[in-house]
Amino acid sequence: MRLPLVWLQHLLIAAPAIATLYEADIPATGPYVICVLLALLYARLLPLAPGRYTILLISLGMIAFSWFFHEYGGLLYFLQYSLLVSAVLGLQRPAELGLAIVLSGAVLNTGAAALPADTVWTMNLVWLTVALFVAAVFIRKRQADRLEKAMETLAGSQEQLEQERARALEYARKVEDYAQVQERGRIAAELHDDLGHRLIRVKMMTEAALQLMERHPVQATGLIEQVRGQLEESMNNMRYTVRRLQPRDSAGARRYALHRLIEDAARDLRIEVDFAVTGHPFPLYPSLEFVLYRNAQEAITNAVRHGGATSVAVELRFAEDRIAMDVSNNGAPPEKISPGMGLKGMQDRLAVVGGRLRIETEPRFVVSTIVPHSQNRPAHEKENLQ
Repeated sequence: MRLPLVWLQHLLIAAPAIATLYEADIPATGPYVICVLLALLYARLLPLAPGRYTILLISLGMIAFSWFFHEYGGLLYFLQYSLLVSAVLGLQRPAELGLAIVLSGAVLNTGAAALPADTVWTMNLVWLTVALFVAAVFIRKRQADRLEKAMETLAGSQEQLEQERARALEYARKVEDYAQVQERGRIAAELHDDLGHRLIRVKMMTEAALQLMERHPVQATGLIEQVRGQLEESMNNMRYTVRRLQPRDSAGARRYALHRLIEDAARDLRIEVDFAVTGHPFPLYPSLEFVLYRNAQEAITNAVRHGGATSVAVELRFAEDRIAMDVSNNGAPPEKISPGMGLKGMQDRLAVVGGRLRIETEPRFVVSTIVPHSQNRPAHEKENLQ
């Protein structure tokens, strides 16, 4: 839009000046041509002036062009209209443009009483037409500028959101990798402590059964049956641990879905597990999903192993500022809760995401995982969590 206005600005100076050469009686063309060239140079340099001086320079140009018209006559009053085009190119505020239009009309009609009536009417009619055109162009230019700024702001916001999203995904991946490393180390230590001790007991019980086989066959048979029970329990624990180390990762399946954990625990540990979701569920970041999954897994395992539980209830509660997961069981609560590797691992995972662990013993033994979260999503996205 700027280039056509620049051409129109120069045309409103050059065309009337050439026409005046043929219409008016100009005694000396040399000074006249110099004045026309100065007017074109002025129109060329005006857009380059600092913005705060533009309205002043336009006002001075109006006075100079008014003198030029009264000195030579003809169609030189068109030079005033070129200044209105200059105002569109150089002014930014509507008040300044309005002032330029009013000044142009006032200067144009200065000394108009000495001119013929048809010339005065023509001058003012053309001035009104140009003024309306300039105002329309100015409004459109401002709208285009606002739209361009809005697009730039939107592009900047989009880029910032993409950067934040990339950082969030990278953070979630690091959290998950760190938690997995910690979890694998914990499970390795658990295998050594639990399975290793069981195998030692099985070895000792087998040797005792061999010694009692001839003299006390009944006691030897009882020991062998205990060995079989120990081996069966070790096999179940080993199978469950392997499942925990290698969660399913098929196409379209989420790795840390709580409903799959419930199914696996009920099948492998031979217990009853209930799962409920309350509040207004929304999709979780992978890091939060991982923490909830692993803490639920640890709480269920501890309930069976240390409390002898046969029934476990998992409740996932969504609030506006946090997510809470309660894992309760009907097992016998421990006399003293010591921060072993299981509880320590749960607390370490929560520390990474700014959460906390809460343990209650009455009326049932409950382990609560609480993580902060400010995002609120519609309830129809509930299926993404299960």
